[in-house]
Amino acid sequence: MKKNIILGILFAQAFFLSGLFTLSDYGLNIDEPNHFMRGQALLHYMRTGEKTYENLDVPRRSQWQENSQNGVYYLEKKTASHPTANDISAAFFNFVFYQNLGWVGDLQAYHLYEVFVSSLLVFLVFLIASSYFGTFAGIVSAISLGLYPLFLGESSFNIKDPVEATFFSFSVFLIFLAFNKKRFSYFILSGVFFAFAAGTKFNAFFIPFIFLPYLLVRFSPDLEKYKLAVFKKIPIKIYAISIFSILISFSIYLYLNPQLWLDPIGKIINEQLLFYKQSGVGTNYQPDYLFYGFNLYPSFFITISTPVIILFLSIVGVFAALKRIPKERDKFSLLLLLWFAIPIIRVTIPGTTIYTGVRQIMEYIPAMAILAGLGATYLVSIIDKYFVKLTRKRLSHLAIKAFILALSLPLLFKLIQIHPNENVFMNSLIGGLPGAVEKQVPGAAETLGNVYLQGLWWLNENAEKGASYKLPLGLSSNIPTQFARKDLKLAKYYSGMERRGEYMMEMISVDFPPPRFSYNYRYLENFVNPVHEVKVDGVTLLKVWKNDLEHTKKGYIHEKEEDGIQVLGKEEGYIKIILREPSYLTRLEIEHENTNCLLEGGGSIFYSLDDNEVRYARGQIENSRGTFQGSYADSLQTDNFFVFFFVASPAKFIQLVPDDPRSCLLSYRNITVKSLRDLKP
Repeated sequence: MKKNIILGILFAQAFFLSGLFTLSDYGLNIDEPNHFMRGQALLHYMRTGEKTYENLDVPRRSQWQENSQNGVYYLEKKTASHPTANDISAAFFNFVFYQNLGWVGDLQAYHLYEVFVSSLLVFLVFLIASSYFGTFAGIVSAISLGLYPLFLGESSFNIKDPVEATFFSFSVFLIFLAFNKKRFSYFILSGVFFAFAAGTKFNAFFIPFIFLPYLLVRFSPDLEKYKLAVFKKIPIKIYAISIFSILISFSIYLYLNPQLWLDPIGKIINEQLLFYKQSGVGTNYQPDYLFYGFNLYPSFFITISTPVIILFLSIVGVFAALKRIPKERDKFSLLLLLWFAIPIIRVTIPGTTIYTGVRQIMEYIPAMAILAGLGATYLVSIIDKYFVKLTRKRLSHLAIKAFILALSLPLLFKLIQIHPNENVFMNSLIGGLPGAVEKQVPGAAETLGNVYLQGLWWLNENAEKGASYKLPLGLSSNIPTQFARKDLKLAKYYSGMERRGEYMMEMISVDFPPPRFSYNYRYLENFVNPVHEVKVDGVTLLKVWKNDLEHTKKGYIHEKEEDGIQVLGKEEGYIKIILREPSYLTRLEIEHENTNCLLEGGGSIFYSLDDNEVRYARGQIENSRGTFQGSYADSLQTDNFFVFFFVASPAKFIQLVPDDPRSCLLSYRNITVKSLRDLKP
């Protein structure tokens, strides 16, 4: 056991050091800024009792200690969503290692917390696998986890999922030990880790679904007699200690969630549970993967995003675990299979939600890594057995193990090649990342904002002095500006067809199309040639544009005003515009009255090359071939002027349908349509 602990520490240390030395290679996860600001505000309140930063006294102030996002905001105005234990813990690392000691940078201090906690999981996985299946299984398991692309990459810039996987795993294993060893310390520790797991994400509340079938099998000698009385076999003192552990867990959870202090039960039920209900069920993001209501997307995505060697060994491990279950008194192999399966099943059953890959259920990865270790050990015995049968000679187990370990080297080299974009890895079963993108697999090439830093690197090297930059879609808070060259500045606005020379950059993925209907992004794609692209295996993860005349595409510079247009439908509550000939539209301008009418309000805009292709129903298109539905989000509105921007959209017919017949747009004075002068459909 002591040997296993030492080796486990060495593997964890290797993972931690690799993360430490590459901290500055990773950018911001798009979710992180809010978590950082919330964690800092709540930590400051817990330390000092102050809800504002007026008396903040530290050698260095974090960028995410925002005056507008202080304790007043989070404790009095902002409703609870995700629990806050993880935010406070990361803020504490920042408080120690950046604000006071200055050992690492501001962003790196938060990420140091993520890397440190993820390293603990490497230790745990090695310890579990080596203790139950042997040292070789532990080595393979630790390597499988450490080189699992999704875990490796996001352990350096994802504040929730790798950390949740760690605390979740410690909780599962300690609860297992508590019931099988019946030691008081295991019950208490399991409660502590469960508090941190639940304090990170509510995924932890699915742990009981792992243990319910496990306990039924573990303590029932006769499975055919499905008796809940099986739990009578558990000593009364275990129940008492369990209740005590739950109380400790809830106390820690509550302490690390200051937003709940004034009304714990009410806020948990009416805010946190409601948040998870809204985000976890109801919306089907992958309709093409449904099978009788069950969503096969999570299983499919795991299959194509897991390195083939790990996938193969874990499949062998599943069969080995199934063979071991009848022979095991503690049924650990059953627990391992449930640990792997339940996180996947919970987002597979009808009505549940998952999006942008499987990072939200990362708890399956450590179990899969342990199964890979078991599979490797089982494979050694199988290879030896059949080699003896065929040759009547024994094959060195050391040679077999060395060969299996060597199979991970191509994966290591691949991850080095695509660093720091390990989380977009796809295996050869789908044709790598290019194959996944070509097949439009949801979540393929999704960097979650990490790639913005690589865009900044290019700007630092190539942008002229004093240049400005911006994201067409993402929030400015998603950019790790502390890595930007000092003279570079965030643009206050996006100049569009005024072409004032600002740099724009945006991440690209298969899940990106919904925002692509935004004018800002579509303008850049249609009008401007990119000046730089960040690619992995030929797949673009990020584009950088310079919005000026030099980089505008040929034919997309000059506008003209359409003459001879017909305007119909005013009396029927809509505006239909017929052009003399098809054109590439750039804008629709309506000068209108602003009295005795409704200035505010929404509506829809449709356009088409062929009027017969469009059947108008309020806000809907029945036949979308050759048509587009726009919204007023791509428009500007003043008291008497409305502009809708098109992105060189080919059309002869335009129809605007206000939601309310009292709209001031229907009281128009003049309507102007502009298009590209030098291009014709």
